[in-house]
Amino acid sequence: MRAVTVNATDFSRGLSGYLNQVQYHGQVLDIERGRRVVARLSPAPTSAPTSAPRDETSGGYPIAALAALLKLGPHLAASESAAFAVDLDAGRKQSNRAARLRDPWAK
Repeated sequence: MRAVTVNATDFSRGLSGYLNQVQYHGQVLDIERGRRVVARLSPAPTSAPTSAPRDETSGGYPIAALAALLKLGPHLAASESAAFAVDLDAGRKQSNRAARLRDPWAK
């Protein structure tokens, strides 16, 4: 498909519409600033594993693909994971302490 040239101002004002053209129609856009092409927007390759499989009937992700989707997300470093575990333990202890307090308005 031949690229369509759009100036940066029009592109910013009509971003959603231009993204729809790229996503649904496979349109390639050359974005100009000052009569010079500064960027090209094209559909993402379909073979690249950048997301879990989509459920075409609902438009969402099937629950069976949840594990694959979570693997794509960011992960904590070992030190961050350890600090998070300490924070969770502290929160649980605080929560248990609060549960033992008597509610003065309870009957």
